Amino acid sequence: MTFNAAISGSTATITVTTTANSTTLRVPNAATLGDQLTALATNPSTAPVDQTPDYMVYPTDGGVRVTSGPGQIDIPWRWVMPIASQLNA
Repeated sequence: MTFNAAISGSTATITVTTTANSTTLRVPNAATLGDQLTALATNPSTAPVDQTPDYMVYPTDGGVRVTSGPGQIDIPWRWVMPIASQLNA
């Protein structure tokens, strides 16, 4: 499983690829998503990020869940900082 993230304007794109398929989540108005992921990774007790109606980010037992529209992606803890770095690049 690999994760990739990019930001174009204020829309973030997070893609998870497995041996069987690839899933992409587009997150509108997410210019600060990288910073928000960093905050959750360094302090999981940080309050969930609620950017209603565009997206929500919150910690789970295994990592961080990003929801946007009808979709969601669960990011394992070991991938949170690499994704945050990709979004902040």
